[in-house]
Amino acid sequence: MMYFNNDIKIHNFKNESYFNSCLACMFRADSAQKWTNDLTSKNECYTMGNPDDTGVFQFDLKARKSIKDGFFNQWNKDVDHLFFARVDCCNDDIFEWNKEMHQEMQTILRDMQNRHYYPILIVIHNDQPKEYCHFHILLDYIDPDVKP
Repeated sequence: MMYFNNDIKIHNFKNESYFNSCLACMFRADSAQKWTNDLTSKNECYTMGNPDDTGVFQFDLKARKSIKDGFFNQWNKDVDHLFFARVDCCNDDIFEWNKEMHQEMQTILRDMQNRHYYPILIVIHNDQPKEYCHFHILLDYIDPDVKP
């Protein structure tokens, strides 16, 4: 069974303000956001280094705000080579993240890495009781033709 649509669009950030807004959405760091609810703390954040060593974290609102600010402060000067993608589950009857979806996500991430987009952070949104789960990916593009 395929969980995700193969038509994944990768978007750039227009500026630092847009980057900050995107992070706020990813982390749902604003309690006034219309999607934030009692289940939001169930959202999972994944950090990606080695694909075999994935950290999984869940945070309350105060921690989400702090982490969002930390990511912004660390990465805002690199906004010219940062990108983001939203990957939606194409099955509208699946609301909870599962092991098979995680395996499919790993395939999607390998494909992105083959195109030189490297995941920095993944946030799974599975807190909407009537909307399928989806994930947001913060990506760093590393141009293979540019020497460090």
